Amino acid sequence: MRKIFLACPYSHTDPSVTHDRFIESNKVAATIIESGNAVFSQVSMSHPINLTFEGKDKTEIGVLWAPVDEVFMDMLDELIILDLPGWEQSSGIKREIAFFETRGRRVSLWSNVSQEFDQDTVTAATR
Repeated sequence: MRKIFLACPYSHTDPSVTHDRFIESNKVAATIIESGNAVFSQVSMSHPINLTFEGKDKTEIGVLWAPVDEVFMDMLDELIILDLPGWEQSSGIKREIAFFETRGRRVSLWSNVSQEFDQDTVTAATR
C-alpha cells in the first residue's frame, strides 16, 4: 500500500476557483483510495476548516497549517501534486516538494502517475 500526501494549489482570489480545487482534490483522493492506497488530501481536510477562520488572511491561515501538514508529511512516503493551473506558483506546494525531496521520497505530478491508480491497471497488476 502506497502512503501518499496529495498536494493541490489552493488559494485564489476567486472563491469559486478555490472550491473547484477542493472538489478536484476530493475526486483524486477518492481515486487513490479506490485503488487500495492510503492518501492524506491536505486541501480536502483544510478547505472546510478554512471556511470557519474569521478575520484571517491566506498568509495567516498558511502559517497555521504548516506544522499540521508537516506531521502528515513526516508519516507519508510520497508526494503527488495535483497539477492544476497555478500549482507551480504555490508556496505551499514548493514547501511540500522540498520536504519530500530532502528526505529522498518520491515526488510526482498527478498527470504523470494517474494511470497507476486506474482501476483496470490496478486489477491487472494484482492478477
